[in-house]
Amino acid sequence: MRSRKNRIPRVALLGEFSAGKSTLANLLLGRSQSPVRVTATQMPPLWYCFGDGPPLRITDDGAEEDLPEDDSRAVPVAGTKAVQVPLDAPILQRFDLFDMPGSSDPNMAPDVWDRLLPEMDIAIWCTPATQAWRQSEAALWDGLPPALQKRSMLLLTRIDKVSIADRPRVLKRVRSEAESQFRHVLPVALLTASNSDEASDASGMTRVLSALDDLLDNAEPAAPETPHPTRPDASGTVTALRPLSVKPRRVTALTAGRGTRRSPSNSNALI
Repeated sequence: MRSRKNRIPRVALLGEFSAGKSTLANLLLGRSQSPVRVTATQMPPLWYCFGDGPPLRITDDGAEEDLPEDDSRAVPVAGTKAVQVPLDAPILQRFDLFDMPGSSDPNMAPDVWDRLLPEMDIAIWCTPATQAWRQSEAALWDGLPPALQKRSMLLLTRIDKVSIADRPRVLKRVRSEAESQFRHVLPVALLTASNSDEASDASGMTRVLSALDDLLDNAEPAAPETPHPTRPDASGTVTALRPLSVKPRRVTALTAGRGTRRSPSNSNALI
């Protein structure tokens, strides 16, 4: 894997089993790509990057092996550092996305996170609002690199499963316990995020994207000579990439200028 000076930022999705990491990955990618089912816990980390071609198995020693298209689920966990999945997803021109196995997965080797997290630039920790920020999560988070904690976001997923009356109490409790350890702490209802501005605002996804913009703006630059990361297009031309400007979609990512993002509606927002 390349050094930070020669690549775009890397965003790691973290959390315990069934916390919403893969659902969030699908929203960001604009497609149903990350497996969202029980067997997903038996997979190695999935590394989504901009491009095309078959997925690659990255072994523990850094070797690369071609895999059949859509066959990443058959990759053995043992000896695999990550499965690199190239996708023509607009958001991946801004950063690489790592969907990590759940921290509570009994099938995950204890060093899986240790091998990859030192190479991550941004962390997004997902915790279900119905059991938000348990002691087991806090203990794991305490062991992460301090530099990564400074560029991180805590998402209370499934906030729509908490009663409207209880949401402020849950958010207040989590923020009192964890706000000093994260740059952003936000509630979000991932399953209700959709195409429209109103749904994105009400689900909390608009705020999540704005917070991710902030984290990317404060991540280490991929190349010191340019204000934003660069990546060659199909013709080989290299241009500076614009700040994150996507909205969550079920099927395709929708690009829009940063200035067109609307503030969450007070009447419809979850919190």
